[in-house]
Amino acid sequence: MLFFLKRTWKSGLAGFAVLALLGFGLRSQLSNVPAFEISLAHALFGSVLFLAILASDVTIHLTLSKVFGEGYRRRHRELAAIFRGQTVAAMLTGALMAGVGEEMIFRGLSTQALELATAAAVFGILHHIRARFWPFTLWATYQGLLLAGGIYLTGALFVPMVAHFLHDLAGFLIFRRMNLMTAGKQPARSE
Repeated sequence: MLFFLKRTWKSGLAGFAVLALLGFGLRSQLSNVPAFEISLAHALFGSVLFLAILASDVTIHLTLSKVFGEGYRRRHRELAAIFRGQTVAAMLTGALMAGVGEEMIFRGLSTQALELATAAAVFGILHHIRARFWPFTLWATYQGLLLAGGIYLTGALFVPMVAHFLHDLAGFLIFRRMNLMTAGKQPARSE
């Protein structure tokens, strides 16, 4: 469901606004919510977390590709095709929706391990598309746990916000490249 909001800049911006407002509203009603703690150190930690998640993504992708073969690779291309035609503006608003909006809801309400794990499960379910994409639902749940680890270790919401923004932006760029290659076009190389 959340994937579909990230396909256009309008729906990405709307999703960002709704999630951010809901997140701020819930945070105002709760005590002991994690602080934003915007700092260079937390931005760097978020960037390192992004790289760790990206390395994990590569490992998972290669493992699923090896175990399930062409069936998995076909589903991965179908997932990329959902984002065919996504503009740069849509990529940026989708990444903003993920990094700020989703993090306000899924990691911004608690630093307690059980609550973060529950939020990761809900995060995965809300990224579910349809039955044939079940591996990606589990994958999203796992990523939710990794993002939860960032806030659990630091107590700073800015850490998973940076990691999630960079992760989704990188994913959109990978999907764009896949879609261009599928269409028989080679992506333009920037000098």
